[in-house]
Amino acid sequence: MHQDDPSLPGLPGLPVDVSTFIGRRADRASVRSLLTEARLVTLTGVGGVGKTRLALRVAADVRRAFADGVVFVSLAPHNDPEQIPYAIATSLGMQGRSRRPTTTTLVEYLRSRSTLIVLDNCEHVIDAAAVLADTLIRTCPDLRLLATSREPLRIDGEAIHVVSPLTVPPADTTAPLQQYESVMLFVDRAKAAVAGFNLTVANRESVGQIVTKLEGIPLAIELAAGRLRAMSPEEIARNLTERWELLSRGSRTAPDRQRTMAACIEWSFDLCTPIEQEAWGQLAVFADGFELEGASAVCAQVDLPVADVVTALVDKSILVATPVGPTTRFRMLPPIRHRGISHLRVQGELTAVRRRHRDWCVNLSHQVVDMWMSPRQVDGINQLRREMGNINSCLEFCWTEPGEADHGLAMGAELLEFGLADGALRQGRLWFDRLLARSPSADDLRARALRTAGWWAAMQGDVAHASQLIGQGSDIAAEVGGHTEVLLTQAQAFVAMFSGDVDLAHDKFAEAAAGFREYGDRSQEAHTHALAALNECFRRDIPAALAEHEACLALTEPCGESWYRSYSLWIAGLALWASGKPDEGLALQKASLELRRRTRDPLGIGTSVEAMAWMCVDADPERAARLLGGARAIWDRIETSTEALADLHEFHVGCVTTARGRLGDAAYEAAFEQGRTSNQDALVAEALGHEQATVRKARPAARSAQKASPLTPRERQIAELVASGMGNKDIATTLVISKRTAETHVEHILTKLGFNNRNQITAWVAEQLDSAEH
Repeated sequence: MHQDDPSLPGLPGLPVDVSTFIGRRADRASVRSLLTEARLVTLTGVGGVGKTRLALRVAADVRRAFADGVVFVSLAPHNDPEQIPYAIATSLGMQGRSRRPTTTTLVEYLRSRSTLIVLDNCEHVIDAAAVLADTLIRTCPDLRLLATSREPLRIDGEAIHVVSPLTVPPADTTAPLQQYESVMLFVDRAKAAVAGFNLTVANRESVGQIVTKLEGIPLAIELAAGRLRAMSPEEIARNLTERWELLSRGSRTAPDRQRTMAACIEWSFDLCTPIEQEAWGQLAVFADGFELEGASAVCAQVDLPVADVVTALVDKSILVATPVGPTTRFRMLPPIRHRGISHLRVQGELTAVRRRHRDWCVNLSHQVVDMWMSPRQVDGINQLRREMGNINSCLEFCWTEPGEADHGLAMGAELLEFGLADGALRQGRLWFDRLLARSPSADDLRARALRTAGWWAAMQGDVAHASQLIGQGSDIAAEVGGHTEVLLTQAQAFVAMFSGDVDLAHDKFAEAAAGFREYGDRSQEAHTHALAALNECFRRDIPAALAEHEACLALTEPCGESWYRSYSLWIAGLALWASGKPDEGLALQKASLELRRRTRDPLGIGTSVEAMAWMCVDADPERAARLLGGARAIWDRIETSTEALADLHEFHVGCVTTARGRLGDAAYEAAFEQGRTSNQDALVAEALGHEQATVRKARPAARSAQKASPLTPRERQIAELVASGMGNKDIATTLVISKRTAETHVEHILTKLGFNNRNQITAWVAEQLDSAEH
């Protein structure tokens, strides 16, 4: 699970710790030191040794050093090397609306940003990860990569830190066992498993034997601690001793610790009941975690209630449970998941279980479509977002398994609106290209799939290819007739609008709206009215635009729908503002943004924030500049801007000109930068006027920027650290830079400000902050 980090501009933060982090002080210090000098640091070691937990803890330690945030990217769910750039872009919040290669857009986005990317579990896609990492560190000077892998990436500039097992007590030691990290971990996890567990004189020897036999490997220790619900420490130690040699014979060529880990997982597997073993294997097909609903669908043949089996696997440390909002999400660590997949292969059940996983993904897309015109729409959007790893795994299965392509096309065809709301258009088009090539039949399903593929292409600005795809779909739909033909008429109108043929779009939208009314499709009828309202704005027919908005509202408001309504309100708000009714227009814009805050649609939030800037620039140019900066941060991530639609871009240019003219270049740039680096929740609050001081308070370093300063943002940050009493060594540690680099920055600050000593910097910072407060 990710948590929103208020220090980042609308990006997900690091995964939440669900258990205590134990030890690793020396490792943390060593990795932090390596990050000050190397652009790529790779943590290597056997599976289960704790590479990911260490990487996350170090990332949390150094996050203040990276002005543009720390981002976690899990590569474990991705087996296709082509998905690696998408995985990074998605974690950065980049939505792939551009049709350029993902690696190119990653480089452009990261080139001017100070960011740390944690690239987790690289070993199974090591070549693709190495090539991409090499490209990024060569082209993005302020980027750092912290990778975890069972083997190094082996590229220039890589620093390697081998993650060793936790310290274990020597045999027959009389020293306190609590000083050893492995014992600390076992006791901590034992207390979580059995209330009131403590290390005592009676169990001391057994605990020492357990952690020593397990060689200090954290995952193995956690699995053993999970056994305490059914066994005493003495029984665990005795079973390890009696069974270990047999269990560790699996691979004579594997390193000792790798055999230890495999043996521990095998022992955990053997201690499960047959039903638990079966569920372990079936749940392993989930690529990126699951919830009970998904588990029930995939484990349909398990004899016990799935909730009971899942609980048992959590108790045995096979599954990790994490609260996510109102639900609980379960996941397997990669070594455990691999054991489950191996079990399915041996049983000859892997393909059958993956088909059940596929059916669950397809049914989920049906469910979200069914709930779209309801108050549950937002729940459906959020559930699909949580399941994107599984959806990609399902699509990969449909692409690689003969005869499965149509199932993937069926799911993709239904996700048109979700794709627009979530924005993963480039990745979605990749899957359509692959699956359409696997399924050449000309039928209703193909027509609907071509509709979604063409729509997404138009949204990326690839209008020529969009016209080709929609043309192919329309030819098939003309033969099929019925509702499918209406869907393709609507798509023709959409592409015509993007092509600039607003009159053709007007006629096609009217035809489509009538067709959807005939078939009782209120969802697509509402969608059509919202799009037609935008097209009427482009035709400069404000009354017609408002009439289309009212038609959309009449369908969406009574049932509690949010997404169509938010766009229709945004369009109507612009129409009223442009026609000389600013107060009415502003009220609709606020209503739109409130809905978009619920759906967390970045394109929608960006366009609303832009519109708020345009509307407030005359009365409050500084606030408008902040909002423009916030919108720019969103545009950079989703690879678009107001330039995509010329009529909107005119408003943008006018707003910038007015704000610069009123504020002056220096003050405008300072306010713009404040908005660009604010987090998304603060930005939305600023736009709505709920807490107009929120953006100002989002970053202390930005406050001093309100007054024109000769210092760069990095130099201002270092000046504030000097003012806080830090020496150069402390600054270097805090910002993960070398001491010499810190010294150079301080020298530049003194030169630019005309000062002779650090006390003068301290006084200057205090003066800047005092001016900002007043």
